Order: sequence, then structure tokens, then C-alpha cells
Amino acid sequence: MPAPFLFRSGNMDTTPSSQQTGFTLLELVAVLLLLGILSTSLFLRWSPGASTLNAQADQLARTLRHAQSLALAQGRSLRFAVQSATAYAITDGAATITDPQGVVQSYTLSNSVTLAGNDLDFDSLGRPIDAANSLIASAQSWTLSTTGATATVSVSPLTGFVTVTP
Repeated sequence: MPAPFLFRSGNMDTTPSSQQTGFTLLELVAVLLLLGILSTSLFLRWSPGASTLNAQADQLARTLRHAQSLALAQGRSLRFAVQSATAYAITDGAATITDPQGVVQSYTLSNSVTLAGNDLDFDSLGRPIDAANSLIASAQSWTLSTTGATATVSVSPLTGFVTVTP
């Protein structure tokens, strides 16, 4: 029966190695220089208005998708309602609804972002419909804008596929 542990006997070399480990000053300076160049180029491209606009356009797209899924889950028509140039909500046609988690479906744009577009209804299958309860014939779009930048959120006819265009 073999032993579970093997012990090695003999003289083990315990002298420290003569080679040093670590980075040289030249390597550290090169890395810091590269980081400086990258951060400068990112800083010059960064625009706080554009990032806010894109984030709010994505939120609008998520709200449209949420309206579709709520209409489908609840088996009733719901409306994406543009309430003003800076506010929108999901309503049942009369009042703003509360989703199953208890969140009131009302949203306000911030940082001088404005919204242009019309209301859109979703039927009980989550499809976009017009005022006559017919499927929409062409894409419905909303434009979000701020100083010098715009983004467009669109809903495709028939499928209700939501896209964001910067």
C-alpha cells in the first residue's frame, strides 16, 4: 500500500534568486503615458448632453417595450401618452397606470431634453394600433432633442419592434 504523502529528503536550495522581479521605471512611465493619451482622447470626445440624451432615448424605448408587454400581460389596450414636451406615461386611456410591482408609469425628461411625437396605443396582443383600432400602417417616431443633438425612437408597424437611432 503506497503512502498517502511523500516526503523528499535531501538538501533543498534556499538561497534567494539573483534576479529582481517588478517593473522598471521606464515601463511604468510608458504605461502612464499611454493611459494619459487614452484618457485625453476620451475626454475630448465625451459630451455630457449626448450621454444624457442617449440614456433618456433608451429609457423611452424601454418604456414603449414595457407598455407592449403590460398590454399583452393584462389583455387590454394601453396607451403610450406624451403628456408634455418633457413628460410621458403609460395610461389606460384615462389615467396613468401602476405596473404589477407598484411602480407608477409616469416619466419626466431631465437636463433640458425635450420630446416631440404623438400618443400610441397598443392592443391586447402588444401590437401598435391607431385611433380606429387598426394596426398602424407606418412607423411611429418620437424625437428627443437637446442642445445640438437629437435621438429618434421608432416603433415598427405590425411587429411593434422598437429602435433607437442616435
